[in-house]
Amino acid sequence: MSKQDVHPKKYSELRSIYEYFINSYNALYQLKTENEEGINSIYKQIKTELIEAWKYSPIKIIRDILSIIPYNNRYTKSYLSLAKQISDDYHVQEVNNVDPISNFLFYKEYGIKLNKAYDFKEIKSKNLEIHTEDTIYRAIMNNDIKRFIVFTESEEFDSDQRLKIILIKNIHYLNYVVTTEQLTVSSY
Repeated sequence: MSKQDVHPKKYSELRSIYEYFINSYNALYQLKTENEEGINSIYKQIKTELIEAWKYSPIKIIRDILSIIPYNNRYTKSYLSLAKQISDDYHVQEVNNVDPISNFLFYKEYGIKLNKAYDFKEIKSKNLEIHTEDTIYRAIMNNDIKRFIVFTESEEFDSDQRLKIILIKNIHYLNYVVTTEQLTVSSY
């Protein structure tokens, strides 16, 4: 047995010690809800299991929540809502090292600039409008085939339409190429 082998007993022991951290962060990374009830459930879990029980910093949790947005941007508003609840309940005024896009989205949604060091002039908010309700991009993110077909069959539909966004970590642009026959998502 090598030194790198994981000892099942030790693993189980550590897993049980940090179970609340693991479960809370799994809930965050696997968030798939936009309803208030689901968001409140995750908030209560974070509050009781991380902040109150483990004295984990609300600032760190907000930073972590906002850092997830580029990886699961379909639920941006849910993440922003969670961050706002924590910010309000624990009177968090500033969070350093927040991703500029997430910081901007939080500011745009709630009028609060969490990281004062960022200049929002460089961010073009037009490219962040994929979250607007009645757009083809929202239909794509929600996998709403009926709405997608309505958009593609309208006379205003441009089959060469492209949207460059900067919501994806370590990818400079995400390019949606939308045609009636196929949907291709490519990065460059």
